[in-house]
Amino acid sequence: MKHDTKTRKSSSSFIQITSGNFYFIDASTYQQPNFGLLFDIDGVLLRGSTPIPEAKVAMDLLKGKDGKLRVPIAFVTNSMSQPEVKRKQLESTFNIQLELEQIIFAPSPFKSFAQWHHHKVLVVGQGDVREWASDLGFTDVYTMDQVAKAYPLLDMVDHENRKIVVSAILLLGEPTHWEMYLQLLIDLLVTNGKPDHKPENYPDSHLPILACNMDLLFMAQASMPRQIWARSLSCLPGVLRVTGHPLRYTALVGKPSEITYRFSEHILSKTSLRLGYTRPIRRIYFFGDNPEVDILGANLYNMYLRRYRRLSGGREVAPPEQARLDKKAAVASSRTVPADATFLPQTARGVESILVCTGVYKPDDRDKRQLTQPQNCHRDFLGATDLVLPSFEVVDVLEGMKLLLLEEHFNPKLA
Repeated sequence: MKHDTKTRKSSSSFIQITSGNFYFIDASTYQQPNFGLLFDIDGVLLRGSTPIPEAKVAMDLLKGKDGKLRVPIAFVTNSMSQPEVKRKQLESTFNIQLELEQIIFAPSPFKSFAQWHHHKVLVVGQGDVREWASDLGFTDVYTMDQVAKAYPLLDMVDHENRKIVVSAILLLGEPTHWEMYLQLLIDLLVTNGKPDHKPENYPDSHLPILACNMDLLFMAQASMPRQIWARSLSCLPGVLRVTGHPLRYTALVGKPSEITYRFSEHILSKTSLRLGYTRPIRRIYFFGDNPEVDILGANLYNMYLRRYRRLSGGREVAPPEQARLDKKAAVASSRTVPADATFLPQTARGVESILVCTGVYKPDDRDKRQLTQPQNCHRDFLGATDLVLPSFEVVDVLEGMKLLLLEEHFNPKLA
């Protein structure tokens, strides 16, 4: 929706947008934001490594007179880039300063899963997955190659091999030859981590699986969206189904999981405190380009916040009670905030989702009236009708930024 001319007046400020120009006519003396911003990266701010021009202007609107950010922000991506490399890229592109924790990758919420950090964990993915797992807090980690070597297919009774018995599986990403590893994963699942012992019957339960990134599509610099890691997550349940038992995820993080959005709110609150603000975060704005990931997740978290506030009676509660309410407010065990997560208090009352047209989503892709149910997301999130519809649809992040600053009556230049 295009806003050519829009004005709004309040007792604190008067802000005007006219013919695409954005400026503050009068200023408020009350300039401490009680909102935070979350951005997807690819398709919203960047296309591959190339910045979207309007994104630079949008980010400048959040800076004070000294050129520093005056609004709590964080970046939420389902990618798994090197954290320091991604931080330097964003800092140099937008001339901002960031803490590493403000860049939230698909597996980042696993930092709060302390109950699993000391288990023997098989970690699956590309690149240096051991380093990733270590950074997330996991201390006893094995790779697919290590497990395959411990259980060679042609010599399953070689007792001289040092056997590895894993107690959980951590899916961080798609291995290079993921289809070759499916069999080994199935063997581990149906034998509770002991693939050299054929079970008399398939167990009713299987090894815990902690998985991240349910994103099937992303944009990058290609002319069409690319298919990625979540295709492996889609295959695994089907392969396991031949045993007669369904696959159950212990935890699913990354967008659109509510756990990721709760973790992101925690980071926004920490950032707000670091900026010296005392007002709690009450509203979150999420900029995304994928209705079935970014917008779905924002709307799911908005529903979670409503349930949480109803259960808490609108009160801010202490951590023990917060964990109890988190569990009650969750809609699935795989999307429940860990009971021992050490988050700052949950204070947000709502999430506004802002869909941009510079990435996966294009207004002419299909009739918007048909865009009411996820089509390409993980099975645990299907059936969420109307939750792929955004609060606002804008041309680009710049238009969305102007809109939200207008709504909030906030002038970063005075903060």
